[in-house]
Amino acid sequence: MNRLIFGIIILIGACSGPQREKSTVSTIEEVQYAKGFHFESEGDQRYLVVDEPWPKATKSKKYLLNGVPKRIVCTSTSHLPFFEMLDAEESVIGFPNLNYISSAVFIERANAGLLTDLGPDGSMNMELLLGINPDAVVAFDMGGESKTLAKIEEAGIPVYYNSDFLEQSPLGRAEWIKFFGALLNKEKKADSIFSEIAKEYNRLKELAGAVKNKPTILSGVVYGDTWFLPGGNNWAATFFKNAGGAYLWDADTTSGWLELSFEAVYEKGNDAEFWIGTSTLNTMVEMEGQDERYATFRAFKNGEVYNYNKKIGPNGGYDFFESGYSRPDLVLSDLIKTLHPELLPEYETVYFQNIK
Repeated sequence: MNRLIFGIIILIGACSGPQREKSTVSTIEEVQYAKGFHFESEGDQRYLVVDEPWPKATKSKKYLLNGVPKRIVCTSTSHLPFFEMLDAEESVIGFPNLNYISSAVFIERANAGLLTDLGPDGSMNMELLLGINPDAVVAFDMGGESKTLAKIEEAGIPVYYNSDFLEQSPLGRAEWIKFFGALLNKEKKADSIFSEIAKEYNRLKELAGAVKNKPTILSGVVYGDTWFLPGGNNWAATFFKNAGGAYLWDADTTSGWLELSFEAVYEKGNDAEFWIGTSTLNTMVEMEGQDERYATFRAFKNGEVYNYNKKIGPNGGYDFFESGYSRPDLVLSDLIKTLHPELLPEYETVYFQNIK
């Protein structure tokens, strides 16, 4: 599933820069929610600075904004919607493993031969990459500069790191549209789009925040002997809270995923009113087939089980992990409709649905 969530994109004119706190240049643009990037200026030069290019990185990455990449290799499905939102789909010319893509626009481009499949992600086919001659690659790295990215840079192709996956807030991650806006010379459009998304998200948050009844929520499923579920500071947990729910692990301070025993989750979550997020288990029959103990939970018995499988691409990709990160206002709307349908009586969910 991580392959559906994380990715690579592109720029021009990259260089490693000093830590943000040591910089003597001025910040020239406001980044309100995102913690992982900012903009700086030195005289007439403008820079995009990624503060933590990969988890626990000790140095930032500083990119000179001296041109607009025209031919881009993108390897994260979660980044593709930003290109669509900025009307820049034609900029993306390569992607590793096209089967992950849900977007009809990019599937059409692939079928027309305008988007090259670069092979398995994590080990892109260098021959194919060099063959399409991109202007830049925008990349993600989960824990230190990878061999593949080093080879790309050695080949003379600029690599720009995008670490939006480290953001802990829904609006923080969505604000990375400004990262792409800067690269594509569409900053005003990016600012305008994000401003509307943030405005709607905050309106919905205030709407749900006024409810007195906050139903309890359980999430995740078992893999092997381990139940994986969002930590209390996880992106998903923030949505549950902002939608007017009471996530049972909300007091936890983990920003990633908790790995608990079935017994530990059962003890705390057996009586939860809602079960939201069941990974690739898209029916209650599938759930019970994987582990018959699921049927003992209150939410399961009452049919209050929901998953983000309403929009699945032709090759099985979940659109939630593609466009959901860029549209937190829609995700929040879905969850409010799930928990408090009376607040949004006319709304039809986009990603989440009640599974049977």
